[in-house]
Amino acid sequence: MTKISWLPKDRPGVIGAFHLPPLMGSQHPAAQPVSVAVDHALRNVEKAVKAGVPAIYLQDLGDTPIATSIQPHAAAALAVVGAAVRQEFPNLALGICMMSHGCKEPLAIAQAIDAQFVRLKVYVGAMVKAEGVLEGLAYEAIQYRAHLHAENIQILADVYDRTGKPMGRMPLVEEARWAAVHCRADGLILTGGAFTESMEMLSEVKSANLGVPLLLGGGAKADNIQEALRVADGVIVSSTFKALSGWTRESMLAEWEYERIQAFMDAAS
Repeated sequence: MTKISWLPKDRPGVIGAFHLPPLMGSQHPAAQPVSVAVDHALRNVEKAVKAGVPAIYLQDLGDTPIATSIQPHAAAALAVVGAAVRQEFPNLALGICMMSHGCKEPLAIAQAIDAQFVRLKVYVGAMVKAEGVLEGLAYEAIQYRAHLHAENIQILADVYDRTGKPMGRMPLVEEARWAAVHCRADGLILTGGAFTESMEMLSEVKSANLGVPLLLGGGAKADNIQEALRVADGVIVSSTFKALSGWTRESMLAEWEYERIQAFMDAAS
């Protein structure tokens, strides 16, 4: 397997995706002030760190509907929350993922808060999503990262993000090759419509030996994490840490549960 440099060698490659509650600028009926988002993040990240999760990324998942470009209030809030998390947990591997399409803002936030990585959802090709047609931003991401002198921040790129449909779909391995070889992504994230499909995608891309880590983007649970880690170099997980998932007001504000996180990490180990 290809190790992810900022993950501890003695722990499984688990990245927790922490979703912020809706933010005030989104006009969502469950919107919360940034101060509440900070407290919410610190409480939940503390549980994950205590349970042994080695990496977390922050995401503005609650701001729906998703804007066609990253909004200033979202970038500002993620920077504030990220800075608070970094100060409280200086040794935690930290990342940024933003729901709206863009690469400059997550890279700038990551540099400002001393984060190790960003997740970019449409890196090559083009996809149709709820917010419209989105085009790959690999060139802009690589150029802006160099402009910031931030090559230490790794780019984890989705290949066929499951929240949209690719336009002019290429064979999976070719799309992965575009992202990893031609567009210099530092790692690839693959997620199918179900766990079985995700494993098939990971196995297919792994056989191409592209030389970058491969991560499962969703669907990992305590009862399948060992199977996932036999193929993937790491997994991204969030909903299995909560008793309540989905897009309701209650689920958006639901807390991660320490017992669930610990059970997952025990299974992963």
